[in-house]
Amino acid sequence: MSKDKVRAYIHRKKSSTHSTEDQVIIAHHMWDSGELPSEDGITRREAEELWGTELEHSVEICLHHLEEIGIVESFRKPGPETYVIADWEDNGIINGSVDEVAQEGIEALIDDVQSKDPKPSDDTTAVADGSGMSLRQVVAHQFDLKAESLEAHLRIGDSVEKLNKAVDGIEEHDEFSTRDDYGSILFINAPYQYRLTGFAVDLYER
Repeated sequence: MSKDKVRAYIHRKKSSTHSTEDQVIIAHHMWDSGELPSEDGITRREAEELWGTELEHSVEICLHHLEEIGIVESFRKPGPETYVIADWEDNGIINGSVDEVAQEGIEALIDDVQSKDPKPSDDTTAVADGSGMSLRQVVAHQFDLKAESLEAHLRIGDSVEKLNKAVDGIEEHDEFSTRDDYGSILFINAPYQYRLTGFAVDLYER
C-alpha cells in the first residue's frame, strides 16, 4: 500500500492551497482508522477532536478540499435531516410533535410566571420602588408588553418562537432560571459523515 501516492495526488491536485499537508494528514488518519466506503464514517466534530491539534488549518476546509478531489465523500445517515430537540422531554427528540410540545412548554412557562407573581404583602420578589423585577416583568419586557398582557400574548401565534424568546429573556437574568418542565426548542441539522472514497482506497492499495 502506498501513502506516498495519496500524498502526491493531493499535492498535485491542491497545489494552489495552503493546507495540502493538513489534507494529507487527515486522509492518512482516515485510512489508518478504517474510514472506508463500507463504513459509517466520521463527523467533522469527531475529526476535530481526534486530529485537530495536529493541523495548522481547519478540519472543515481540509475535508472540503479532499471532497473536491475525490478522496473523501460526505453523506448523511438515514433519518431526518433536522432533529428538533426539547431537553426537558424524556426522549429529547420531538420531531412530529413540535407544536404540541411547544404549547405544553408555553403553559408550563405561564404556570411558572404565575407561581412567582408577588403577593400584595411580598416585597422580596418585586419591590414597589422598582429595584426588583418579577419573572412576569422579565418575560413581558422581552416582548415589549405590559405585564398583565403576557398570558394572552404567549398563547397566540408561533409557540416555538415565543417560548424560545421568553427563555432567552429569563436566562439573561441571573436571579431567574427556567423550571425543568420547559426550555428552549432547538433545531439541529443531522451532521454529515465523512469517509474515504473507493478511488482513495485504490490509491492506498496500489
